[in-house]
Amino acid sequence: MYIYKTVVGIDRLPSYDAFALAVVSEGNVVFRKEIATLTDVMRAAEDHNAGAVAIDNIFEIGAPSEVRQFATKLKGASLIQVTGSPSEGMKTLASIGKELALTSGEKLSPMRSAELCARAAMAGVGHVVKVFYPETRIIISKRRKFGTGGMSAGRFRRSVEGAVLSLTTRIKEALDARKLDYDLSIKRGAHGVDGASFVVYADRRSLFGVARPLRTSSINVRVVPTPAKTFEYSALGSEGGKAQKRHLIVGVDPGMVTGLAVLDLNGRVLHLSSGRGFTRGQITRVLTEYGKPILFASDVSPPPGMISKLAALHKADLFFPQKSLKTFEKSEIVEKASAEQGIKVSDTHQRDALSAALKAYSLHKNKLDQCEAHVRSEGKGADLDAVRALVLKGFSISDAIEAASKPAAEPPQPPKKRVPSEAGRIKALESKLELFELERDALLEKNKAFEEEIDELKNALRLARIGAMPKRSLDSYELERRISSLLNELSLIRNQLEAERSESIRLRKTLEGLAAGSVVALPRRRTLDKDCAPVWTADPRGLIAIERVEPLNSDLMGKLIGAPPKAIIALASVNKFAETQLLDRGVPVILPGSLEFQEAGEWVFVSQEKLDCALSEARKRMQRYRHSKPVSMKDLIEEYKKERMKESLRRE
Repeated sequence: MYIYKTVVGIDRLPSYDAFALAVVSEGNVVFRKEIATLTDVMRAAEDHNAGAVAIDNIFEIGAPSEVRQFATKLKGASLIQVTGSPSEGMKTLASIGKELALTSGEKLSPMRSAELCARAAMAGVGHVVKVFYPETRIIISKRRKFGTGGMSAGRFRRSVEGAVLSLTTRIKEALDARKLDYDLSIKRGAHGVDGASFVVYADRRSLFGVARPLRTSSINVRVVPTPAKTFEYSALGSEGGKAQKRHLIVGVDPGMVTGLAVLDLNGRVLHLSSGRGFTRGQITRVLTEYGKPILFASDVSPPPGMISKLAALHKADLFFPQKSLKTFEKSEIVEKASAEQGIKVSDTHQRDALSAALKAYSLHKNKLDQCEAHVRSEGKGADLDAVRALVLKGFSISDAIEAASKPAAEPPQPPKKRVPSEAGRIKALESKLELFELERDALLEKNKAFEEEIDELKNALRLARIGAMPKRSLDSYELERRISSLLNELSLIRNQLEAERSESIRLRKTLEGLAAGSVVALPRRRTLDKDCAPVWTADPRGLIAIERVEPLNSDLMGKLIGAPPKAIIALASVNKFAETQLLDRGVPVILPGSLEFQEAGEWVFVSQEKLDCALSEARKRMQRYRHSKPVSMKDLIEEYKKERMKESLRRE
């Protein structure tokens, strides 16, 4: 009897990066290909529903990473090395062919070698190769233990747990960004995360820039590579090899401490354990000792990510209840199994894993029992375990018996299960929501801590004030208010007095300058109008200071012709057209900013020396203006009128 009904045999071509391929089913070669790639090999194994892919040396496929990648892409097929294992010794392919009476020991062509590998595996010669990924553990923990403390103990605890949560979130985002496969276990605290553990399925070098050992006053981070085998060999025909045919229902309760329960398809408990920091690789190594997982079960809904990844890794189905199992439900299920099978459950993690597996088995028990009756009645020699496995995959009982009784080049496709299309997205969103809620709770607790600290400080300040100040009567408060008001008034009076004193000093200096002749007093007006003519006429210097010089009207133009001022001093601004009007009539303009002056009522005081300089500069500027302007007949007439008027005034 063959261990596998259909096997794909391959052998590497000496001059090509390719393989010779032969598919053998129940002793007959049903397909050959002279030059095949690894993709062709995987497609042939899937098309012919092969139970194994056999080769004389797995390293003909490539480096360990390439072997690992190839083995994980085989859909339901085992990888067999027919020439032995490193621990038990190796044989040549020619000697194996001679032992099986398939060859006479001669040198074989690649195609004959591929065919011999397939026939040897079907005869139970060789070792099943299990591949494992490297693992690196990132452990985040608080550095201090919390004990009894004072008012700040709770605030300190919230701060530490919030820091652990923040660091866990950052490392998770970095791993997601690099698309590294990992499992995350979180130990929740009262105010955030008490500790977290990542199991990353990559070597330590792949984590540079993601996580590094860290030790602060409150947090400790360790990055620990986990020693693990790359390959594990199990001889065909041994107990381990026979276990490859047995199908399993596996219950897992992941967390900081992981529970694991393994059942066969008769509902017997084969394995029950729990341990801190179980990884997917460690769980897979345990399962290889018992058989092939067909169904992974969880006791909560939605299932944790680790269980979903295990199901995908082993190409198994996933079971989880519509609603998470209650504690009393799990206890009832486990107590019944303990009484029937005499098993001992050591902790809650084992209880949760076992209840999940038994719950999944109980839902399929009737149909699995029917499989046994149908196989016995139809008598086609079908393997009962294989029939049950196909039924769990979705086959009808009759189709499962037919498929398990003979090899099928084109195996019937099981009906697709009606799984809600939104289930995967809902699970991912709920996982993300859970992390966000943890972060939100930590921030709320931190905010609450700040508010409590503020309240504590306010209370302390209030108590200090009450203890420091004696009680006072209402009269004392009124007296204090009156004193404060009087002090404000006194301050205002002092400021006014200081301003008056400064002004007095300034005026005194100005009077001294007037007496000495170094300061000149000039009349000041707001604008230049007809009322200004008597002012500059009365001034012995013929000068007047104007704040804003605007364009002149006709009345003022007549005044300027008869008795113009010697100059006009613009204090603030001067209109350009008005300046041109004055210059045309022989009146120089001292522009704003040319003189420093002090004001007092309707007078301005300027330095005599600076006034003379400014007048000289204004006259020069007027001369330059008049020389640059072309002389017109109108200007000559105006000049003649001025001379005649001056002459008539002298005669009078």
